[in-house]
Amino acid sequence: MSMLSLTVNEKQAKAKERTTLLEVIRKMGISIPTLCYHPDLLPYGSCRLCTVEVSKNGKTRMVTACNYPVEKGIEVKTHSERIIQLRRALVELLLARCPKAAVIQDLAKELGIEKNRFYAPHPENDCILCGLCIRTCSEIVGARAIGFSSRGTLRKVGTPFEVESDKCIACGACESICPTGAIQMEMNRIRKIKLSNTGMQRLCRYTLLGLVDFMVCSNGFECWRCEVDQSMVDRFKIHPAFVIKPAKNLQPCSVAGFTFYPNLLYSEGHVWVKTMDRQIRLGIDEMAALFTITADTLILPSLGTVLRKKEALVQIVSNPKRVTIPSPLSGTVSAINRDVVESPNLVWRDPYRRGWLIMMEPDPSEKLSDLHSAEKAKLWFAEQAGHLNHLFPKKILNPSNRRTIQKIVRKEWDRLVALLSHPREEVLHAR
Repeated sequence: MSMLSLTVNEKQAKAKERTTLLEVIRKMGISIPTLCYHPDLLPYGSCRLCTVEVSKNGKTRMVTACNYPVEKGIEVKTHSERIIQLRRALVELLLARCPKAAVIQDLAKELGIEKNRFYAPHPENDCILCGLCIRTCSEIVGARAIGFSSRGTLRKVGTPFEVESDKCIACGACESICPTGAIQMEMNRIRKIKLSNTGMQRLCRYTLLGLVDFMVCSNGFECWRCEVDQSMVDRFKIHPAFVIKPAKNLQPCSVAGFTFYPNLLYSEGHVWVKTMDRQIRLGIDEMAALFTITADTLILPSLGTVLRKKEALVQIVSNPKRVTIPSPLSGTVSAINRDVVESPNLVWRDPYRRGWLIMMEPDPSEKLSDLHSAEKAKLWFAEQAGHLNHLFPKKILNPSNRRTIQKIVRKEWDRLVALLSHPREEVLHAR
Protein backbone atom coordinates (compact mmCIF):
# COMPACT_ATOMS: atom_id res chain seq x y z
CA MET A 1 0.00 0.00 0.00
CA SER A 2 1.51 3.32 -1.12
CA MET A 3 2.22 6.30 1.11
CA LEU A 4 0.49 9.63 0.44
CA SER A 5 1.88 13.06 1.28
CA LEU A 6 -0.31 15.79 2.78
CA THR A 7 0.00 18.93 4.87
CA VAL A 8 -1.63 19.31 8.29
CA ASN A 9 -1.46 22.73 9.94
CA GLU A 10 1.41 23.63 7.59
CA LYS A 11 3.38 20.54 8.61
CA GLN A 12 4.27 17.77 6.17
CA ALA A 13 2.86 14.33 6.89
CA LYS A 14 2.70 10.94 5.21
CA ALA A 15 0.04 8.27 5.61
CA LYS A 16 -1.02 5.01 4.01
CA GLU A 17 -3.92 4.88 1.61
CA ARG A 18 -7.34 4.46 3.28
CA THR A 19 -6.06 6.00 6.52
CA THR A 20 -8.54 8.57 7.85
CA LEU A 21 -7.60 12.17 8.53
CA LEU A 22 -8.44 11.72 12.21
CA GLU A 23 -5.90 8.93 12.53
CA VAL A 24 -3.21 11.08 10.91
CA ILE A 25 -4.07 14.14 13.00
CA ARG A 26 -3.98 12.25 16.29
CA LYS A 27 -0.78 10.47 15.34
CA MET A 28 0.78 13.91 14.92
CA GLY A 29 -0.25 14.74 18.49
CA ILE A 30 -2.92 17.25 17.49
CA SER A 31 -6.01 17.15 19.69
CA ILE A 32 -9.45 17.57 18.14
CA PRO A 33 -12.69 16.66 19.95
CA THR A 34 -14.90 13.71 19.08
CA LEU A 35 -18.02 12.27 20.68
CA CYS A 36 -19.10 9.57 18.23
CA TYR A 37 -15.68 8.09 17.34
CA HIS A 38 -14.16 4.89 18.71
CA PRO A 39 -11.17 3.11 17.11
CA ASP A 40 -12.93 -0.28 17.26
CA LEU A 41 -16.06 0.98 15.47
CA LEU A 42 -16.69 2.03 11.89
CA PRO A 43 -16.54 5.83 11.46
CA TYR A 44 -19.93 7.46 11.71
CA GLY A 45 -19.47 11.23 11.66
CA SER A 46 -22.63 12.16 13.53
CA CYS A 47 -21.25 14.57 16.13
CA ARG A 48 -19.36 16.64 13.50
CA LEU A 49 -16.93 17.88 16.16
CA CYS A 50 -13.94 16.43 14.30
CA THR A 51 -14.69 18.67 11.31
CA VAL A 52 -11.58 20.14 9.66
CA GLU A 53 -10.86 22.27 6.60
CA VAL A 54 -9.46 20.49 3.56
CA SER A 55 -8.03 22.40 0.60
CA LYS A 56 -7.43 20.74 -2.75
CA ASN A 57 -6.82 22.29 -6.17
CA GLY A 58 -7.58 25.74 -4.80
CA LYS A 59 -10.93 24.76 -3.34
CA THR A 60 -11.62 24.51 0.40
CA ARG A 61 -14.38 22.61 2.15
CA MET A 62 -15.19 21.31 5.61
CA VAL A 63 -15.19 17.54 6.15
CA THR A 64 -15.46 15.18 9.10
CA ALA A 65 -11.97 13.85 9.80
CA CYS A 66 -13.11 10.52 11.24
CA ASN A 67 -14.42 9.18 7.93
CA TYR A 68 -12.47 11.20 5.35
CA PRO A 69 -9.62 9.20 3.76
CA VAL A 70 -6.29 10.90 3.17
CA GLU A 71 -5.61 12.18 -0.35
CA LYS A 72 -2.36 13.13 -2.03
CA GLY A 73 -1.47 16.79 -1.79
CA ILE A 74 -4.34 18.03 0.36
CA GLU A 75 -3.87 20.76 2.94
CA VAL A 76 -5.66 20.32 6.26
CA LYS A 77 -6.42 22.90 8.93
CA THR A 78 -7.70 21.62 12.27
CA HIS A 79 -8.13 24.84 14.25
CA SER A 80 -8.95 27.59 11.80
CA GLU A 81 -11.35 30.36 12.85
CA ARG A 82 -14.17 28.79 10.79
CA ILE A 83 -13.64 25.41 12.42
CA ILE A 84 -13.52 26.84 15.96
CA GLN A 85 -16.77 28.74 15.36
CA LEU A 86 -18.41 25.61 13.98
CA ARG A 87 -17.35 23.50 16.96
CA ARG A 88 -18.60 26.17 19.36
CA ALA A 89 -22.00 26.20 17.65
CA LEU A 90 -22.21 22.39 17.72
CA VAL A 91 -21.34 22.23 21.42
CA GLU A 92 -23.85 24.98 22.20
CA LEU A 93 -26.57 22.96 20.49
CA LEU A 94 -25.56 19.86 22.44
CA LEU A 95 -25.48 21.90 25.64
CA ALA A 96 -29.05 23.06 25.01
CA ARG A 97 -30.15 19.47 24.50
CA CYS A 98 -28.15 17.92 27.37
CA PRO A 99 -27.27 20.70 29.85
CA LYS A 100 -26.40 18.26 32.65
CA ALA A 101 -24.03 16.04 30.65
CA ALA A 102 -20.54 16.43 32.13
CA VAL A 103 -18.73 15.65 28.87
CA ILE A 104 -20.62 18.46 27.10
CA GLN A 105 -19.96 20.88 29.94
CA ASP A 106 -16.24 20.08 29.74
CA LEU A 107 -16.19 20.70 25.99
CA ALA A 108 -17.98 23.99 26.48
CA LYS A 109 -15.32 25.12 28.95
CA GLU A 110 -12.55 23.97 26.61
CA LEU A 111 -14.01 26.07 23.79
CA GLY A 112 -14.57 29.07 26.02
CA ILE A 113 -18.37 28.97 25.91
CA GLU A 114 -19.73 31.00 28.82
CA LYS A 115 -23.27 31.67 27.61
CA ASN A 116 -25.41 29.48 25.37
CA ARG A 117 -27.23 31.12 22.47
CA PHE A 118 -29.63 28.20 22.14
CA TYR A 119 -32.43 26.99 24.38
CA ALA A 120 -34.44 23.78 24.60
CA PRO A 121 -37.65 24.16 26.65
CA HIS A 122 -37.71 20.62 28.01
CA PRO A 123 -34.35 18.82 27.79
CA GLU A 124 -35.45 15.27 28.56
CA ASN A 125 -32.25 13.24 28.84
CA ASP A 126 -28.51 13.18 28.34
CA CYS A 127 -28.52 11.30 25.03
CA ILE A 128 -26.52 13.17 22.39
CA LEU A 129 -27.45 10.70 19.62
CA CYS A 130 -23.82 9.80 18.95
CA GLY A 131 -24.78 6.21 18.10
CA LEU A 132 -21.87 4.65 20.01
CA CYS A 133 -24.18 2.34 21.97
CA ILE A 134 -26.02 1.18 18.84
CA ARG A 135 -22.84 0.50 16.88
CA THR A 136 -21.24 -1.28 19.83
CA CYS A 137 -24.26 -3.54 20.19
CA SER A 138 -24.17 -4.32 16.47
CA GLU A 139 -20.49 -4.27 15.46
CA ILE A 140 -18.82 -5.44 18.68
CA VAL A 141 -21.36 -7.56 20.57
CA GLY A 142 -23.39 -8.69 17.57
CA ALA A 143 -26.72 -8.54 19.43
CA ARG A 144 -28.32 -5.71 17.42
CA ALA A 145 -30.77 -5.12 20.26
CA ILE A 146 -31.12 -1.33 19.93
CA GLY A 147 -31.33 1.30 17.22
CA PHE A 148 -32.53 4.78 16.36
CA SER A 149 -36.23 5.55 16.01
CA SER A 150 -38.21 8.62 14.89
CA ARG A 151 -36.70 11.68 13.23
CA GLY A 152 -35.67 15.25 13.88
CA THR A 153 -36.11 16.46 17.45
CA LEU A 154 -37.97 13.22 18.30
CA ARG A 155 -35.04 10.99 17.31
CA LYS A 156 -34.00 8.63 20.11
CA VAL A 157 -32.27 5.37 20.96
CA GLY A 158 -34.41 2.39 21.87
CA THR A 159 -35.52 -1.13 21.10
CA PRO A 160 -37.64 -1.94 18.03
CA PHE A 161 -41.26 -0.81 18.47
CA GLU A 162 -40.48 0.27 22.06
CA VAL A 163 -40.76 -3.37 23.16
CA GLU A 164 -38.05 -4.91 25.35
CA SER A 165 -35.70 -6.80 23.07
CA ASP A 166 -34.90 -10.43 23.81
CA LYS A 167 -31.72 -9.92 21.77
CA CYS A 168 -30.19 -7.90 24.61
CA ILE A 169 -27.83 -10.11 26.66
CA ALA A 170 -27.31 -7.54 29.45
CA CYS A 171 -23.59 -7.38 28.72
CA GLY A 172 -23.36 -3.69 29.58
CA ALA A 173 -21.10 -2.83 26.63
CA CYS A 174 -23.47 -0.09 25.45
CA GLU A 175 -23.42 1.57 28.86
CA SER A 176 -19.64 1.34 29.13
CA ILE A 177 -19.12 3.31 25.92
CA CYS A 178 -21.86 5.92 26.38
CA PRO A 179 -20.12 9.30 26.87
CA THR A 180 -22.97 10.79 28.91
CA GLY A 181 -24.38 7.83 30.86
CA ALA A 182 -27.75 8.17 29.13
CA ILE A 183 -28.18 4.52 28.11
CA GLN A 184 -29.61 2.22 30.80
CA MET A 185 -30.08 -1.05 28.92
CA GLU A 186 -28.07 -3.25 31.28
CA MET A 187 -30.12 -2.86 34.47
CA ASN A 188 -33.45 -2.76 32.61
CA ARG A 189 -32.59 -6.03 30.92
CA ILE A 190 -31.34 -7.61 34.16
CA ARG A 191 -34.66 -6.81 35.84
CA LYS A 192 -36.49 -8.53 32.99
CA ILE A 193 -34.25 -11.59 33.14
CA LYS A 194 -34.68 -11.88 36.91
CA LEU A 195 -38.45 -12.01 36.42
CA SER A 196 -38.00 -15.18 34.39
CA ASN A 197 -38.79 -18.12 36.67
CA THR A 198 -37.46 -20.80 34.35
CA GLY A 199 -33.93 -20.57 35.69
CA MET A 200 -32.56 -21.86 32.41
CA GLN A 201 -32.40 -18.43 30.78
CA ARG A 202 -29.79 -17.15 33.23
CA LEU A 203 -26.73 -17.90 31.17
CA CYS A 204 -23.77 -15.83 32.31
CA ARG A 205 -23.27 -12.83 30.05
CA TYR A 206 -19.70 -13.94 29.43
CA THR A 207 -21.08 -17.17 28.00
CA LEU A 208 -23.37 -15.13 25.77
CA LEU A 209 -20.38 -13.03 24.74
CA GLY A 210 -18.45 -16.19 23.89
CA LEU A 211 -15.73 -15.57 26.49
CA VAL A 212 -16.45 -18.78 28.43
CA ASP A 213 -17.83 -21.99 26.96
CA PHE A 214 -20.81 -22.52 29.26
CA MET A 215 -21.76 -21.05 32.61
CA VAL A 216 -25.09 -20.47 34.32
CA CYS A 217 -25.38 -17.37 36.51
CA SER A 218 -25.56 -18.23 40.21
CA ASN A 219 -25.99 -14.62 41.41
CA GLY A 220 -29.36 -13.81 39.94
CA PHE A 221 -27.62 -11.58 37.38
CA GLU A 222 -26.31 -9.30 40.11
CA CYS A 223 -23.04 -8.91 38.25
CA TRP A 224 -21.68 -6.26 40.63
CA ARG A 225 -21.21 -8.91 43.35
CA CYS A 226 -19.88 -11.63 41.04
CA GLU A 227 -16.26 -12.80 41.34
CA VAL A 228 -16.21 -13.78 37.66
CA ASP A 229 -17.34 -10.31 36.61
CA GLN A 230 -14.74 -8.65 38.81
CA SER A 231 -11.99 -10.91 37.49
CA MET A 232 -12.92 -9.90 33.93
CA VAL A 233 -12.69 -6.22 34.84
CA ASP A 234 -9.32 -6.77 36.55
CA ARG A 235 -8.00 -8.78 33.61
CA PHE A 236 -9.02 -6.56 30.70
CA LYS A 237 -9.29 -3.09 32.32
CA ILE A 238 -11.99 -2.28 29.75
CA HIS A 239 -15.25 -3.99 28.89
CA PRO A 240 -14.35 -7.52 27.68
CA ALA A 241 -16.53 -7.10 24.58
CA PHE A 242 -13.97 -4.68 23.14
CA VAL A 243 -11.21 -7.23 23.66
CA ILE A 244 -12.85 -10.32 22.22
CA LYS A 245 -15.21 -8.56 19.77
CA PRO A 246 -17.78 -11.38 19.84
CA ALA A 247 -19.71 -10.08 16.81
CA LYS A 248 -17.03 -11.41 14.45
CA ASN A 249 -17.53 -14.88 15.94
CA LEU A 250 -21.33 -14.75 15.81
CA GLN A 251 -21.57 -14.56 12.04
CA PRO A 252 -22.93 -17.67 10.32
CA CYS A 253 -20.15 -19.67 8.73
CA SER A 254 -19.79 -22.64 6.45
CA VAL A 255 -18.60 -25.87 8.05
CA ALA A 256 -17.90 -28.64 5.54
CA GLY A 257 -20.49 -27.07 3.25
CA PHE A 258 -23.23 -26.72 5.88
CA THR A 259 -24.20 -23.43 7.55
CA PHE A 260 -23.41 -23.13 11.26
CA TYR A 261 -24.87 -20.41 13.52
CA PRO A 262 -22.50 -19.86 16.50
CA ASN A 263 -25.12 -18.10 18.66
CA LEU A 264 -27.40 -21.16 18.85
CA LEU A 265 -27.35 -24.23 21.07
CA TYR A 266 -27.36 -27.68 19.45
CA SER A 267 -28.54 -31.11 20.52
CA GLU A 268 -27.14 -34.47 19.41
CA GLY A 269 -30.42 -34.95 17.55
CA HIS A 270 -29.65 -32.03 15.23
CA VAL A 271 -32.11 -29.67 16.92
CA TRP A 272 -31.02 -26.08 17.45
CA VAL A 273 -32.28 -24.04 20.40
CA LYS A 274 -32.48 -20.27 20.79
CA THR A 275 -33.31 -18.76 24.20
CA MET A 276 -35.84 -15.91 24.20
CA ASP A 277 -36.59 -14.75 27.75
CA ARG A 278 -39.21 -17.14 29.18
CA GLN A 279 -39.44 -19.12 25.96
CA ILE A 280 -37.16 -20.97 23.60
CA ARG A 281 -37.35 -21.45 19.86
CA LEU A 282 -36.54 -24.83 18.32
CA GLY A 283 -35.69 -25.88 14.79
CA ILE A 284 -33.49 -28.42 13.02
CA ASP A 285 -30.01 -27.75 11.65
CA GLU A 286 -29.12 -27.71 7.98
CA MET A 287 -28.06 -31.35 7.99
CA ALA A 288 -31.38 -32.67 9.34
CA ALA A 289 -33.18 -30.16 7.12
CA LEU A 290 -32.05 -32.22 4.12
CA PHE A 291 -34.98 -34.56 4.84
CA THR A 292 -37.45 -31.72 4.22
CA ILE A 293 -36.31 -31.10 0.65
CA THR A 294 -38.42 -34.10 -0.43
CA ALA A 295 -41.04 -33.84 2.33
CA ASP A 296 -44.76 -34.05 1.62
CA THR A 297 -45.79 -33.24 5.19
CA LEU A 298 -44.38 -32.00 8.48
CA ILE A 299 -46.20 -33.11 11.62
CA LEU A 300 -45.63 -30.80 14.61
CA PRO A 301 -47.06 -31.06 18.14
CA SER A 302 -50.28 -29.10 18.71
CA LEU A 303 -50.38 -25.73 20.43
CA GLY A 304 -50.47 -26.24 24.22
CA THR A 305 -49.00 -29.75 24.05
CA VAL A 306 -46.84 -30.71 27.01
CA LEU A 307 -43.86 -32.07 25.12
CA ARG A 308 -41.48 -34.35 26.97
CA LYS A 309 -37.81 -34.81 26.27
CA LYS A 310 -37.22 -37.38 23.47
CA GLU A 311 -40.84 -37.16 22.32
CA ALA A 312 -41.41 -36.19 18.69
CA LEU A 313 -40.54 -32.59 17.94
CA VAL A 314 -41.27 -33.09 14.25
CA GLN A 315 -42.15 -35.96 11.95
CA ILE A 316 -40.95 -35.49 8.39
CA VAL A 317 -43.03 -37.52 5.91
CA SER A 318 -41.82 -38.21 2.39
CA ASN A 319 -44.00 -41.11 1.23
CA PRO A 320 -43.30 -43.85 1.84
CA LYS A 321 -40.44 -42.74 4.09
CA ARG A 322 -40.73 -41.04 7.46
CA VAL A 323 -38.25 -39.74 10.05
CA THR A 324 -38.95 -38.51 13.56
CA ILE A 325 -36.70 -35.98 15.26
CA PRO A 326 -37.14 -35.86 19.04
CA SER A 327 -37.18 -32.81 21.28
CA PRO A 328 -34.04 -32.30 23.40
CA LEU A 329 -36.03 -30.49 26.12
CA SER A 330 -39.35 -30.72 27.94
CA GLY A 331 -41.91 -27.95 28.01
CA THR A 332 -45.23 -26.58 26.77
CA VAL A 333 -45.65 -25.69 23.11
CA SER A 334 -46.54 -21.99 22.93
CA ALA A 335 -46.37 -21.37 19.17
CA ILE A 336 -46.12 -23.30 15.91
CA ASN A 337 -44.65 -22.08 12.65
CA ARG A 338 -47.58 -22.50 10.27
CA ASP A 339 -45.40 -21.53 7.30
CA VAL A 340 -43.35 -24.74 7.49
CA VAL A 341 -46.52 -26.83 7.82
CA GLU A 342 -47.83 -25.30 4.59
CA SER A 343 -44.43 -25.39 2.86
CA PRO A 344 -42.18 -28.09 4.40
CA ASN A 345 -39.15 -27.33 2.21
CA LEU A 346 -38.95 -23.86 3.79
CA VAL A 347 -37.06 -25.68 6.55
CA TRP A 348 -34.40 -26.69 4.01
CA ARG A 349 -34.33 -23.26 2.36
CA ASP A 350 -33.96 -21.29 5.61
CA PRO A 351 -33.60 -23.68 8.58
CA TYR A 352 -32.32 -21.18 11.17
CA ARG A 353 -34.68 -18.27 10.59
CA ARG A 354 -37.98 -18.58 8.70
CA GLY A 355 -37.79 -22.37 8.95
CA TRP A 356 -38.06 -22.59 12.76
CA LEU A 357 -40.52 -25.21 14.07
CA ILE A 358 -41.99 -24.36 17.47
CA MET A 359 -41.76 -22.05 20.46
CA MET A 360 -41.75 -23.66 23.88
CA GLU A 361 -42.05 -22.61 27.52
CA PRO A 362 -39.45 -24.98 29.00
CA ASP A 363 -39.84 -26.81 32.28
CA PRO A 364 -37.91 -25.11 35.11
CA SER A 365 -35.90 -28.27 35.69
CA GLU A 366 -34.44 -28.34 32.18
CA LYS A 367 -30.72 -27.72 31.74
CA LEU A 368 -29.25 -25.99 28.74
CA SER A 369 -25.85 -27.32 29.75
CA ASP A 370 -26.83 -30.65 28.18
CA LEU A 371 -26.69 -28.96 24.77
CA HIS A 372 -23.62 -28.06 22.72
CA SER A 373 -22.60 -24.40 22.67
CA ALA A 374 -19.82 -22.16 21.39
CA GLU A 375 -16.64 -23.95 20.27
CA LYS A 376 -17.85 -27.33 21.48
CA ALA A 377 -20.91 -26.97 19.24
CA LYS A 378 -18.78 -26.08 16.24
CA LEU A 379 -16.50 -29.10 16.73
CA TRP A 380 -19.51 -31.40 17.02
CA PHE A 381 -21.13 -29.79 13.97
CA ALA A 382 -17.95 -30.20 11.92
CA GLU A 383 -17.70 -33.87 12.85
CA GLN A 384 -21.33 -34.50 11.87
CA ALA A 385 -21.00 -32.54 8.63
CA GLY A 386 -17.88 -34.52 7.77
CA HIS A 387 -19.91 -37.74 7.89
CA LEU A 388 -22.09 -36.43 5.05
CA ASN A 389 -19.40 -35.10 2.73
CA HIS A 390 -19.14 -38.26 0.68
CA LEU A 391 -22.91 -38.08 0.03
CA PHE A 392 -23.11 -34.29 -0.32
CA PRO A 393 -19.85 -32.72 -1.55
CA LYS A 394 -19.53 -28.99 -0.82
CA LYS A 395 -19.92 -28.06 -4.48
CA ILE A 396 -23.51 -29.34 -4.68
CA LEU A 397 -24.77 -27.93 -1.36
CA ASN A 398 -26.53 -24.87 -2.73
CA PRO A 399 -30.10 -24.09 -3.87
CA SER A 400 -29.18 -24.27 -7.56
CA ASN A 401 -28.56 -28.01 -7.17
CA ARG A 402 -31.90 -28.71 -5.54
CA ARG A 403 -32.91 -31.56 -7.87
CA THR A 404 -29.57 -33.31 -7.43
CA ILE A 405 -29.89 -33.07 -3.65
CA GLN A 406 -33.47 -34.38 -3.81
CA LYS A 407 -32.33 -37.45 -5.76
CA ILE A 408 -29.57 -38.18 -3.24
CA VAL A 409 -31.93 -37.81 -0.27
CA ARG A 410 -34.55 -40.13 -1.79
CA LYS A 411 -31.94 -42.73 -2.72
CA GLU A 412 -29.91 -42.55 0.53
CA TRP A 413 -32.74 -41.83 3.04
CA ASP A 414 -31.98 -44.72 5.39
CA ARG A 415 -28.25 -44.15 5.15
CA LEU A 416 -28.73 -40.46 5.91
CA VAL A 417 -30.72 -41.38 9.03
CA ALA A 418 -27.94 -43.71 10.15
CA LEU A 419 -25.24 -41.09 9.59
CA LEU A 420 -27.10 -38.40 11.55
CA SER A 421 -28.00 -40.65 14.47
CA HIS A 422 -25.90 -40.48 17.62
CA PRO A 423 -23.91 -43.71 18.14
CA ARG A 424 -24.84 -44.04 21.83
CA GLU A 425 -28.58 -43.55 21.45
CA GLU A 426 -31.19 -43.67 18.73
CA VAL A 427 -31.62 -39.97 18.02
CA LEU A 428 -33.48 -40.16 14.71
CA HIS A 429 -36.24 -42.70 14.23
CA ALA A 430 -37.05 -43.73 10.66
CA ARG A 431 -39.38 -46.06 8.95
